[in-house]
Amino acid sequence: MSRGDRRVVDLVERLGLVPHPEGGYYREVWRSPLVLPGAALPTGQGRDRRLMTSIYYLLPQGERSRLHRVRSEELWLHHQGDDLLLGVGATREAAAERERFLRLGPGADATFQAIVPAGHWQQAEPAPGAHGYVLVGCVVAPGFEFEDFELAQDD
Repeated sequence: MSRGDRRVVDLVERLGLVPHPEGGYYREVWRSPLVLPGAALPTGQGRDRRLMTSIYYLLPQGERSRLHRVRSEELWLHHQGDDLLLGVGATREAAAERERFLRLGPGADATFQAIVPAGHWQQAEPAPGAHGYVLVGCVVAPGFEFEDFELAQDD
C-alpha cells in the first residue's frame, strides 16, 4: 500500500466517509436548521429545502466525480491533497472540455474555491500529484437533496 493509499484509508475512517454514487467518498457534515419554503425557490425544486448543506468529498487518484448536475448552486472548497480538476458547463459537452477545466488547490495556477451555477453540468478528478488524493468540501444552497441530483447516464 502506498503512502497515498494509506492516507485515503485514514481519511475515509477518520471522517466516516462512505462511497458516493458519482464516485469517490463523502459524508454530509452540516444541514442548516433554516428552511426555505418551496414557493420561494426556483421552478422545479418544488418542496421546502434546507438553506444550505455541506459535505466532505474525497477523490483518490484514479477515481473521478462522474458527470452530473444539481438544481442548486454548489461551492467547491479545496482542503488538502493534490489539486482538483473541475469541469463545469451549461451543457454536458462544455463540462467535458478538458482545456477549460478549473484547477483548485495549492498549485501555482489554481484557486482554492469555485462555484458551479445551479443546473450546470460538472465533473471532477484529482490532478496528478504526490498525495494520491484530493479532499474538498462542497456547500450546496439551497440544500442538497438526492432528488435534485442527475447523473449523466452515458458517462
